[in-house]
Amino acid sequence: MSKSKRLPLVDPRILHRLEEEFEDPGPAHSFVRDFVSFWDERYARLSEAVRLRDADASLDAVLSVRIASSMIGASRLADLAAELESTLKRGNPEAVAEALPQLRDCGTATVKKLTTTYINADW
Repeated sequence: MSKSKRLPLVDPRILHRLEEEFEDPGPAHSFVRDFVSFWDERYARLSEAVRLRDADASLDAVLSVRIASSMIGASRLADLAAELESTLKRGNPEAVAEALPQLRDCGTATVKKLTTTYINADW
């Protein structure tokens, strides 16, 4: 895989920027909690769309992962999702299916990191 492994699971600078944009950490924390709560659902939606070879639903689901990940500073996950998005657009669903376990593992690690270092911790 490309540069993904070198990227941080979570970039705290982006989380701080999100807090500053809201001028209050509350909405940022809420957004991160929602991301954590819905990770399994987001991944399941993508996995099912890929399994069914539904190109439109797969692209929609991977875009959801990429955009939400980018917003909260989940850099590695956002990068992996961007790679899957490109692969889908090139019409290679088999490669996407093969990469799903890596995305799942990265998402799980990201959720754990967000939970321990952001949701349950004071910056």
